[in-house]
Amino acid sequence: MRKAATVIGLGAFFLTMALLLKFYAYDKLAVVPLDQNTRQTVVDNNATFFDADTVKAASGKLTTIATVIGDKGASEALQDSTGKDVAVFNKGQTTDNNDEAPPMDALQQTFAIDRYTGKAIAYPGAKQNGKAIDYKGSQIIKFPFQTQKETYQYWDGTASKPMDMKYVGTEDIRGLKTYKFQGSLPLEKFREQEVPRGLFGLPDTHGVVADRLYQNTRTLWIEPETGVIVKLQEQQHQELRNPEAGAKPANAVTTNSIFTDATIKQNVDDYKTKAMLLKILRIWAPLGLGILGVLLILGGIAMSLVGRRNPDYDEDEQYAGLDETFETRRGRATGGQTI
Repeated sequence: MRKAATVIGLGAFFLTMALLLKFYAYDKLAVVPLDQNTRQTVVDNNATFFDADTVKAASGKLTTIATVIGDKGASEALQDSTGKDVAVFNKGQTTDNNDEAPPMDALQQTFAIDRYTGKAIAYPGAKQNGKAIDYKGSQIIKFPFQTQKETYQYWDGTASKPMDMKYVGTEDIRGLKTYKFQGSLPLEKFREQEVPRGLFGLPDTHGVVADRLYQNTRTLWIEPETGVIVKLQEQQHQELRNPEAGAKPANAVTTNSIFTDATIKQNVDDYKTKAMLLKILRIWAPLGLGILGVLLILGGIAMSLVGRRNPDYDEDEQYAGLDETFETRRGRATGGQTI
């Protein structure tokens, strides 16, 4: 019965490994790294905008650069205080038509997220452009691991509120399967800004405080296993409105911006293999080891039952007979001498 016990033990080992891979190892790997440092570039070569440098309407290339840097020290301190697997990040974003300071627009954010779901959590240090803000419940830099075909709340930095991102289809990008999400915000005021009066078709005698309005249709392509944003597109419009009689709305910026080819390629190269490995770890490795483990256990049980049905069968005698036969044959091969 020793052989049957060995087979059953081996099957139990494989079954245990399958469970460990799925419920322990996967959870340890499917998390956002604390030291993440990424840079994404969004470009529109044919944007139209109000150029503050020349104080007039202009058109041309508009570039947005976003960097996300993990704050490992703040993350570990927050983990100690909450007992949760969370991470703190700083995000900086600038938009400009040239490399001259200051940029046309800038955004600074500090936030904390759940390392698995990617959702922002309540965090005392959460800020946007120096002001305290509540991001809680929104996706900010990524979607959850194992992203589903449903609607997610995604934070819009310009409007300073979450927007609905609805699943609209599946699309292949450079050989990588992605889920496509889309959401829109209607044209609405988000701040006030002092601009020249002449911008509205009125005599340019002085500056006026105008309302700045914003609308956006945002599309995100998400790699579902990792939840990473592989591609982004924003069809954005901002305009200025002067409450004075006879003032015409003025274009602040109109753009159809999208990740550069280099950014998309880098994202695919970085996450295609990671997504495959996570899927193997989550599904195929546990499934294969689990099936093998079950088959070995069933085989061992069958061997044990066969032994019980044949009472004359003695596994120890069988092994002893094999040993005796082996020794006899070896003696003959060496002229009767054993080594």
